[in-house]
Amino acid sequence: MNEIYNVNNMVAKIAKEHKIITDYVVTFNKSLKNQDKEFFKGIASFFDFLEKDLLQHFRFEEVVIFPASIVGEAKYGNILMVMTLQKEHGILENQLQLLKSELNALKVNRQKLTNELIEKIRLFIDDLKTHAKREMTDLYPMIDANPKSKDLLEVYAKEATNA
Repeated sequence: MNEIYNVNNMVAKIAKEHKIITDYVVTFNKSLKNQDKEFFKGIASFFDFLEKDLLQHFRFEEVVIFPASIVGEAKYGNILMVMTLQKEHGILENQLQLLKSELNALKVNRQKLTNELIEKIRLFIDDLKTHAKREMTDLYPMIDANPKSKDLLEVYAKEATNA
């Protein structure tokens, strides 16, 4: 049971969560490239699953990862990076809600998905991919290189699980 909170397992969990995001990005881009009509007929369901996983992922970062990073190394650049990433979470959540609203309006009005809306979705997916890449290439290596941040990652993960 203690191995659940092992730092190496927490880092693996982070990577796994980003794999989930990557899977959504790849699925959308592949379907767009192949002009997969069946996928786009079910795009609202795709967004329901994306919303659930994305919001859970963001909360995990905001409750565990970001505090461990800032408290572990309270340097200006690190704090600024975390604040920027958190702001991006809010922007991405807002974009997601707007897209879901547009998709629901199409469904209610029994209208077809437009190229304009597909392009909005593509831009959102690109923004999500860029955000996740920045976390993986900038934030997580910084946490991994700082023993105090890694220790706090373990502590905060336990606290979040017990909350």
